[in-house]
Amino acid sequence: MLKLLSSTAMIALAMSLSAGFAADAVPTAEVVTKFDTRPGNPSITPDGRILVTIHPLAHPGIKMIEVEAAGKHKVYPDAATAEGPNSEFKAPLSVRTDDAGVAWILDLGTKTLHGWNTRTNARVAKITIPDSVLRPTSFLQDFALDQKRGRIIIADMTQGDLKSKAIPAFVVVDLATGQARRVAESHASMMPETENGFALNPITIDPTYDWVYFGPMHGTMLYRVPAAAFDGNGETVAAKIEAYGKKPYSDGITVDGSGQVYINDIQNMAIGVTTQAGYKIIANLPNGESWPDGISFGADGYVYATLNQLERSAALNAGKETGTGNFSLVRVKALAAGKTGR
Repeated sequence: MLKLLSSTAMIALAMSLSAGFAADAVPTAEVVTKFDTRPGNPSITPDGRILVTIHPLAHPGIKMIEVEAAGKHKVYPDAATAEGPNSEFKAPLSVRTDDAGVAWILDLGTKTLHGWNTRTNARVAKITIPDSVLRPTSFLQDFALDQKRGRIIIADMTQGDLKSKAIPAFVVVDLATGQARRVAESHASMMPETENGFALNPITIDPTYDWVYFGPMHGTMLYRVPAAAFDGNGETVAAKIEAYGKKPYSDGITVDGSGQVYINDIQNMAIGVTTQAGYKIIANLPNGESWPDGISFGADGYVYATLNQLERSAALNAGKETGTGNFSLVRVKALAAGKTGR
């Protein structure tokens, strides 16, 4: 269904991207815990708890979990909310936890944003994203949590049927009022560079809330826009978008305080870093693992990523499921200080 580069071209690109780095100099990401069903996105809370959504393409019975000590898993936040066919959560994927310990969980199945206080285990917000800012094929992917301005900026990839024309946009939601806007639809920076490729997907915000970084999944350039630009209209945002640096085809991203953007590299099946000077791979995946998906900064100075073999799912593999049933959460040491919530 996806028209990716040929194996030869992918190998050539990987060699060029990692030029100057000996193969044995790149470490392997450390496994934190294993899953028997596909994980979605992780979020590390300020006090070090690990929350993970279960990927909707796995059609899971349990929609979200917490990874406890010794790698044990439990339903999060509770069974009524996240377990079984009648649970409130239908297809949560992206999650970010703010400095107050509130996990913001985006359910793409119901187009709803939930705020859940992880310290009191109580709901603090529920925002339904209005149809007026969506498209029939909206696919609400990752989001940037701008705590300074009290809003989230969602990457609407569209292509919710995994084949339709891309009409991506930012969907900006005010967390205090629930009001939402659709911004900069189909801007060139959001569009895929390949036929049948996927559009706007990875997105994050820096620790000082100055820049929002983003790009298309199937694109070779990472972009950024001032976070303050979202105070204005779509034209204001579009006018402020600038190219930042090279990247491979990618899923989730995060960023540290030095402007180093950590890339879940689905082209080379690795974890890398983009700066204005270029791109480099900083960690290989454990043997047999593939498709680094969600990524989150931890308070311990590590960056955490889920590995879920998404390219082997029936939805992306011509209807045939070939995953191993053995998936991971891994971590790599950050190159500079960062913050949770991104």
